[in-house]
This record gives sequence, C-alpha cells and structure tokens, in this order.
Amino acid sequence: MKFAEVLCSFCVKLLPLAVVLASSTAALAEPYVPPAGLGTPGRRESAGTRGCILAGAPTELIGLIPTENIGLSATPYPRFYWYMPISQAQSFRFSLFQVDESGAPLSILYTTRLDVPQDETGLGRAGIVSFEVPETANQPGLEPGDRYLWQIEAFCNPANETGDLQISGWVEYRPPSQGLSSVLPLVSASDQVSLYTQNGFWFDAVAQLATLQTAADGSDRSWAARWSELLESVDLSQLDDQPLLSN
Repeated sequence: MKFAEVLCSFCVKLLPLAVVLASSTAALAEPYVPPAGLGTPGRRESAGTRGCILAGAPTELIGLIPTENIGLSATPYPRFYWYMPISQAQSFRFSLFQVDESGAPLSILYTTRLDVPQDETGLGRAGIVSFEVPETANQPGLEPGDRYLWQIEAFCNPANETGDLQISGWVEYRPPSQGLSSVLPLVSASDQVSLYTQNGFWFDAVAQLATLQTAADGSDRSWAARWSELLESVDLSQLDDQPLLSN
C-alpha cells in the first residue's frame, strides 16, 4: 500500500512534465495567450513630436506590451521592453507607480533617468531598449496580485520636466502556480518560452526570448522567427526586424 502511494505521488509530480514534453513541438507555434479578464487603459504608442522624431519607421515610441496594455510577470523584478525611433532624444525616464483602487498613480515605486543609445552621429538609435528593475536590499519588488503602472518618457529637450514622447502600460506580478513552478526548471529554455506565452506571462516570455535571440547572434534563425511570431500575436509586427539594443 505504501509503495502504491509513493508511486502515485511520483506519477502526479511527473504528469505536468509529461504533458509539456508531449506537446513541446506544437508549443513552438503557440502565440501569446492573454489571461482572461485582463485589460486596462493605456498608451503603448506615443504621439509624434515635431522636431523630435527624425526619420525611419516606425516613428513612434512603442511599448512591447499586449493589446490589453497589461501583462503578467512571474518575478517581482520584471524587465520592460520598448521601441525607440530615430530621434533627437538624449535621455529617457523609466517610472514605476503604485496606484489606487481607481488606477490613478499613488506613489512612485521606482524611477530612473538613463541615456538613450546613440549612433556615431549622436542621434538616438532606432531599436528595442529594455530596463530591469534592480533587485536590491532597499528596492521593494512588486507585490503579488497588485497592478502597477509603468511609464517611459523620452526627452528631446533636456530642460523639459516631462518627456516629449511618452508611453505607459501595466504589469501585474502573479507567482506561477505550483505545477508550473515545478515544470519550468525541468524543461529547455525554448519550452520555457512556450510555457510563459501559454500561461500569460508576457514579460517573462519577452525577456527569455530576447535573451536567447541575442545569445544566438543570428546563428539560429529560429529564434528570430519565434520573436516575430510573438510580436505578431500582439499586433506589433512592425517591430519584428528591429535590433535589440544594449543600454
């Protein structure tokens, strides 16, 4: 009897992994699946500002977030991604806000101002930039179940108090279920991306796939194809050929 109970318990623990491995080939073709009930007002694309945006396409500051303007994070210290157009912007400000019950900004959880990646002529380069909230002793992480407003402001005029280009979106920290948490360490990095997209963990899927694509450095085109597929699933196909910039 005891042996049967142990065997049953062992099988239950292996079941999630078996399901993942059995469907891993199909999972590679899975686009992002947003969790039911998520959706918030936001502005993932900026309006153009005369004299700030110079050339190229797209010409807007664009947040890499789903059409619902919110995504889940499996970690309390997520990495955020956005597209910077060719511009005269010299710096950008990242801000993360705690909000009240109505969604209005209540207090700043974290803010920083950083230089825009520039080309040899001193203009802001076009490409995808990212920033990760630092995990330090004096920096609190996101609270499980809470939603936070994040904002990017690009400054073309350093004297301005607010950015010439602005976008905003939302993030919610939702720890993965026990079943998902037990499977993630056991599968490949490729299957981890699939698990994140299937379970609505947008920020983790983007960060993982961006890391894999950068590491491949063009040697494996399958990562670029999956990156394009992920962006297309949230109507951001105009960004699928933009470079991932270091900042």
